[in-house]
Amino acid sequence: MAWIKRNLYFAIGSLIAIILMGAGGFLLYQQMADENKVSEDITSLYAEWDTLNNQNPHPGMSGEGKIDNVKAAQEQRASLRAYIEKIRPYFKPIAPIPDIPTNKMSNADIATQLRNTIVQLQRAAEQQSVLLPHDYYFTFEAQRKLMIFDPASHDKIATHLGEIKAICDILFDAKVNSLEFLRREIVSTNDDVNAPDYLPPDQKTTSTPLADLTPYRVTFQCFSAELASVLGNLAASPYGLIVKNINVESASPSASNMGAAVGAPVGFAPAAPPGFAPNPGGFGGPPHGGMMPNQYMPNPNYPPPAGFQPGAAPARPGGPTVFLNEKPLRVTLLIEVVKLKPMK
Repeated sequence: MAWIKRNLYFAIGSLIAIILMGAGGFLLYQQMADENKVSEDITSLYAEWDTLNNQNPHPGMSGEGKIDNVKAAQEQRASLRAYIEKIRPYFKPIAPIPDIPTNKMSNADIATQLRNTIVQLQRAAEQQSVLLPHDYYFTFEAQRKLMIFDPASHDKIATHLGEIKAICDILFDAKVNSLEFLRREIVSTNDDVNAPDYLPPDQKTTSTPLADLTPYRVTFQCFSAELASVLGNLAASPYGLIVKNINVESASPSASNMGAAVGAPVGFAPAAPPGFAPNPGGFGGPPHGGMMPNQYMPNPNYPPPAGFQPGAAPARPGGPTVFLNEKPLRVTLLIEVVKLKPMK
């Protein structure tokens, strides 16, 4: 203890030196371990690079008997971009209604264009003799009396209105018998007021790197010729209208097309056989003829055929020959509108 007291500063300095030497040794050991780890990582990367470099096909620059995959991928990407630009004219965007920038679109613009477009569609259906549901508003019943629309849905409402008009124009040009309903996706808080106008929540616009796909479901009644015209017009449309699903079933003919369904015009009776004249009464039948039994009566100005017995129905050898007996169809189409995105 006496020596420590005499050499106190030396002892303290020696102790500090020993502590610093220990800390330095620990740091040196840790640094050497880190260096070894980095060396192992570099060795592993070099080994992986060497393995990839010796593979066939070659992943990078071409060598003797090897393919330059990077160059091939770049060429394929350029070819794909050229193909997309080539088919882009067949996927023209459908103009929204109103066709003005969203930041300049007001509630008055949407309300005015909505009313005008619905009137145009109703008149087009009337001109083409297409039956519509009573006072049908083409899926915009919830927005019918609104003056203030959800600001977040301005562009979507305008887009949907333009796309529905394009689809209805195809149906009306094909002269389908009747349009039962259209359905679209929900885009605003006001849409749940009239649920029959909308698709289930899981059917909505799907976004891909190349395009947005918006679904619509339409149900109408027609004959096979009109259905062929609808599908042909959809295929020939300059817009990206793709039929994803089709369901065709028989529809019960209405009173207005019963005559056409059995092969005779409505309001007219077949020609009377010799010796008979049309019976205006027809045993309770329509006063102007029609497809009713016992609709003929003897004609006093025409002699009865040989062998005719009063009260006997005229003979029809073999019965009528039916060449076409087409029935109306009820068709449901799931249509996707393809909207290509700008090329990056």
